[in-house]
Amino acid sequence: YVVSPYLGAYYYGFNMVKAPFKDLPELRLALALSVDRSIITEKLTGSGEIAAFSFVPPVSGYVPQQTEWAEWSQQERNAEARRLYAAAGYDEANPLQVEILYNTQQNHKQLAIAISSMWKQNLGVKTTLLNQEWKVFLQTRTDQANTEIFRSGWIGDYDDAYTFLQLLVSDNEQNDSGYKNAEYDELLVFASRETNLTKRQEYMQQAEALMLKDMPVMPIYFYVSKHLVKPWVKGLTPNIMDHVYTKDLHLVY
Repeated sequence: YVVSPYLGAYYYGFNMVKAPFKDLPELRLALALSVDRSIITEKLTGSGEIAAFSFVPPVSGYVPQQTEWAEWSQQERNAEARRLYAAAGYDEANPLQVEILYNTQQNHKQLAIAISSMWKQNLGVKTTLLNQEWKVFLQTRTDQANTEIFRSGWIGDYDDAYTFLQLLVSDNEQNDSGYKNAEYDELLVFASRETNLTKRQEYMQQAEALMLKDMPVMPIYFYVSKHLVKPWVKGLTPNIMDHVYTKDLHLVY
């Protein structure tokens, strides 16, 4: 059984254009901190998925910018989450009431239940779950008048950080959260024009760090590729694109 990082991220998006998440980064961060990604990847998904504290998975030639709390214990994250939740104006007497939108599938349902339970236990959040069939879900997710939190994921088109970061540019049609940050947009423009690979990476790292501070989306885990490989099959080298060519394989008996 061979498991290796794959070019995909699973995350929740916040609606950034209306209450309760508009202009409340403390609230978005409080919810992100309260999600125990270790429980999700070890107990729920259970196939070697990688807890995500950055938006970009480990692509080639790029160092993802993790959140500053990536190295904290979950207890420390929960304590900070409670502080930020209170700073955003919510408490036991005035709990956040929020809806999670996801497309109909058992795995998405289980994850939504687990996350809503974590929010309830740590912060007192009251969560409603709404599932929709795929085509309806896609339409609803783009309608920022009718969403609060929505499930999302992205499989990169190519082995580069830009394929993830460009999703949150203000005018990108796939920017379903409605995130708008002029500095972020400018950094992505610089990266798209830069021919020096080191400088290009720096622009993208600055953009990712800025986005993680704003938290318009909440990274949860990175996908992995999974293969059952007979012991006499040699030459399979895992890679993030999961491109396996038979010309590289051989048999040893």
